[in-house]
Amino acid sequence: MTKRIKHPRKRKKTVSPARQQRSAVKEPWSRKWRLITAACLALLAMAIYAPSYNYDFVYDDDAVVKENRFVQQGLAGLDEIWTTSYFQGYNENIKARAYRPLPLTTLAIEYELFGLSSTANHVSNILMYGLTAFLLFVLLAKLLRAYHPALPLFIALLFIVHPIHIEVVANIKSRDTMLGFLGFLSAALIWLRYQDTRQLWLLPLSALCYAAGLFSKESALTNLAIFPLMLWFFRSQSLPRALVQTLPFIAVAAVYLAIRSSILGGINEGVTLTPLDNSLLAAETIDQRIASNILVLGVYLFKTIFPHPLLSDYSYLTIPLVGWDDWRVYASLLANAALLAAGIYGFFRRTLYGFGALHYFATVSIFTSIIVTNVSAYNDRFLYEPVLGICFLIGWALSLLLKPWQPGPTALRDFFVQNFKPIAIMAILSTLALVKVETHLPVWKNRFVLFAHDTKLAPNNARMRKNHGGSLARLAVQYQQTDKAKAQEYARQAVEELQKALMIYEDIPTGHIHLGNMYLILGEYDKAEKALLRALDFDPDNYFAKSSLANLYYRTGRYQEALNLLQSIDPKYLKPNDYYLFSLTWRKLGDDAKAQEYLEMSGRK
Repeated sequence: MTKRIKHPRKRKKTVSPARQQRSAVKEPWSRKWRLITAACLALLAMAIYAPSYNYDFVYDDDAVVKENRFVQQGLAGLDEIWTTSYFQGYNENIKARAYRPLPLTTLAIEYELFGLSSTANHVSNILMYGLTAFLLFVLLAKLLRAYHPALPLFIALLFIVHPIHIEVVANIKSRDTMLGFLGFLSAALIWLRYQDTRQLWLLPLSALCYAAGLFSKESALTNLAIFPLMLWFFRSQSLPRALVQTLPFIAVAAVYLAIRSSILGGINEGVTLTPLDNSLLAAETIDQRIASNILVLGVYLFKTIFPHPLLSDYSYLTIPLVGWDDWRVYASLLANAALLAAGIYGFFRRTLYGFGALHYFATVSIFTSIIVTNVSAYNDRFLYEPVLGICFLIGWALSLLLKPWQPGPTALRDFFVQNFKPIAIMAILSTLALVKVETHLPVWKNRFVLFAHDTKLAPNNARMRKNHGGSLARLAVQYQQTDKAKAQEYARQAVEELQKALMIYEDIPTGHIHLGNMYLILGEYDKAEKALLRALDFDPDNYFAKSSLANLYYRTGRYQEALNLLQSIDPKYLKPNDYYLFSLTWRKLGDDAKAQEYLEMSGRK
């Protein structure tokens, strides 16, 4: 009798409730078309900003690349980059509450590979913007799976073509803003997949991406409000559960803040903001400060909808200080209150417009100077992420015109036939945005074009006039050896512009330094000395003022005074030209040994 062979029972495969829920929701975008569409949007984003690939260094690019000694050490500078403040490698005297080591790390790597190359830096920015477009659409397609499939495409396209992003992409320094948003996008996408699949390995990966965003720019902290809103609005989770799901990101933020605090100190420790930085500080009364702040809130909202004119800087007197007798204050108050009311009402009804409004307010809040005074009252780059909330609002409005999606072999053709109005509106909005981008983008070609353009649009902006005068001063120095007549013409133009800047706001040390150097070129030594001494009144340890004044003293035969000034400069700031001036001065004072020593240090023979 043969034994009966017992076959082991096959275990029934269990499926988690999360996966069951995910399979129950049919996503309108297949993985294939989701990736193809994302790739097309990435190519579009890069094509829009491709003309900027060979632009020069402008504005704060000097501080983070061109004159940043840590970045110019390449990989060897990473230790200082990760243990000091954002501008420490440019000027130790700049007390900024900014700790953004990741953007500087990318720039140091690029310096290691390509040397000092604005083209390499701009190409990287363009690639990062393409990646932003790719990840944004993929995230939106997953997040809005219960909505019309055209909605994520509309929102992503509106964001990509929005002209408010010109500064962030065209300005190398502003990659900190782009990397901060990229960190959030990648974290949100991975985290959303974790929410849908409950694959635990995704959670630490998502937290790591969010950390990358935080170490790029502090504004990523506002995304702590966006994570639970995503689950509340688009995954129907209760608010307590959504908040619990956000705990890993809160922990990451706590670690980041602890590291940041250990390097920079407290929120405002060591930082002195002036009205030149944030014009709200110039308000004479609390009533004027409140009214002016409300006006600034209106500027933020207005620029998301009508991004014109666009400037590289909105410091002192660009946005005027106003009182309660200015109608614009009430218009701003009404518009912001209406949008906030829509956000609150939409929150309880879990509507798309509710998410858009709350996203805008959450991400813009850190820049508004309401809780903590910001480094500037307003800048276009501050709206880089907040404008996504406005794109949600416009997307919601367009979705009201969309006909229901009917899957099938003729679905795409039927979509275009049945949705002429929303498609036409999208086409008009996109075309207007692209025209604005392509006409304004060349303004960022170099500092001369940028500052001349912005000075015309903001004649009361003290810093912009100083920057324009500084750019003319650079041209004067550039032609000093080859064409003295042209150098002096540029010097006279620079003097005129710098004097206007200092009449608006005098406490600008660099303005006085440029002014002094231009008087040196013009041979007006008394005026040059007065300007450089005025710079030292405002900034007693300023290297550039001391170096230029020492040069003046040497030219006018005051050798001991020149030597004293040179010796008062911190040695780590000394450059070859300073060592050469040391050599010349010692020789005039009769010490040939010292003169030879410093001549060798200068690298000259």
